Amino acid sequence: MAKRRFSITTPLPAYARPRNEWRRRLHAAVLDAQTRRGVGYRDADRVEVRITLSLGERPLDLHEIDERVKDVIDALEGRIAGPRSRRRIAPIIPSAGQIQRIVLERSGGRGRRGALGELAITRYRARRS
Repeated sequence: MAKRRFSITTPLPAYARPRNEWRRRLHAAVLDAQTRRGVGYRDADRVEVRITLSLGERPLDLHEIDERVKDVIDALEGRIAGPRSRRRIAPIIPSAGQIQRIVLERSGGRGRRGALGELAITRYRARRS
């Protein structure tokens, strides 16, 4: 049996208000990458989400970073209008409980074509001690 494809990488769209519209654009970008690679996630899959933010020389604002991470997770779950909303679009990852690790990195340069950074979703592998 062939090994199932699991990993996708996509640029994060440049952030723009309102945040719900940014979540829609992010969801569309991830869905496009998922379709191109033929990747799909099941309820039992455990994943790692790696977010690389291209902040340039801007100082790191923890509140802003926290909000972007929440926006990414909500977009992956199909929750465009916030955590209490009903899903209006199909989720990419059925449940946030499947995300076992979130890695947040800061990139020194600006993103490609105005992108905020990059998002990668991969299979979760526990680290051995």
